[in-house]
Amino acid sequence: MNRVVVLTDSRYLGQRMPGALVEVLRGRGAPAVLALADRLVAEVRAEGAAAPEPVRWTGQEPALRPGDLVVPRTRNAFALSLLFRAQLSGVRVVNRWEAVQAVRDKPHAVLLLAQAGVPTPRTFLTDRPASLAYLPAAAWPLLLKPPYGDNGHGIVRVDSPRDLERLPWPEGMVLAQHYVDVAGVDVKLYGVGEEVWAVRRPSPLLAPDEWEEPVPLPVTRELWTLAHACRDAFGLELYGVDVLPSPAGPLVVDVNDFPNYTGIAEAPDAVADLVESRLMEVVPA
Repeated sequence: MNRVVVLTDSRYLGQRMPGALVEVLRGRGAPAVLALADRLVAEVRAEGAAAPEPVRWTGQEPALRPGDLVVPRTRNAFALSLLFRAQLSGVRVVNRWEAVQAVRDKPHAVLLLAQAGVPTPRTFLTDRPASLAYLPAAAWPLLLKPPYGDNGHGIVRVDSPRDLERLPWPEGMVLAQHYVDVAGVDVKLYGVGEEVWAVRRPSPLLAPDEWEEPVPLPVTRELWTLAHACRDAFGLELYGVDVLPSPAGPLVVDVNDFPNYTGIAEAPDAVADLVESRLMEVVPA
């Protein structure tokens, strides 16, 4: 029987997703397996002239089969290598490795968003923070973001070129965006296939003790179109979009794969519906 293999790592065990998805699938009688990448070993082999060797994740479950479906919720580099190997072996996935990599690589992501015409704050790419000192006054303040940021970690606000002089920066490349003041509140869009939800929430840049529960918002045509534009730019099926509700209109500041869907009660069932529909698709012989 074909299975759903939810690929994750230990950091997500205490979060809503992907555990809620596994619970719903098992409650429906679907064969769902939770695979923790930080407890696995994968052997690398040359492919034979005949059928590709199945992916074997030693210490977990039997080898993946082409009819299985892998659903990744992870930023773990090893887990993503497992995902890529699964695709090479003909295993179906939601989301695909290419899509996950594209949203993780923030400089790549902003280029894709610009190509798709998605509105964002004014954005700059450079090799080191000091190079930003020559930007015009209208560009400031700036938020400096590491190329592989995660959940707001590593973001630094700089108000003027003087702030760059002694700024420690562990990453070489810099993504800088004009700081848009939205009074500490932004909008999170969540998508599952065609469905879109929206919540108003405290900015991830606030201290944890300032966070409050997200508040559901109506999904306007503008927000729905924005979410789908981001989905299509990356080829995502499960995704989230961080939006600033600026006076000039919504501005996208980040896109992520398989979010936690915080505040969306129906999300686990919606994700399970999409996953089951993909699992039942006919696999080419």
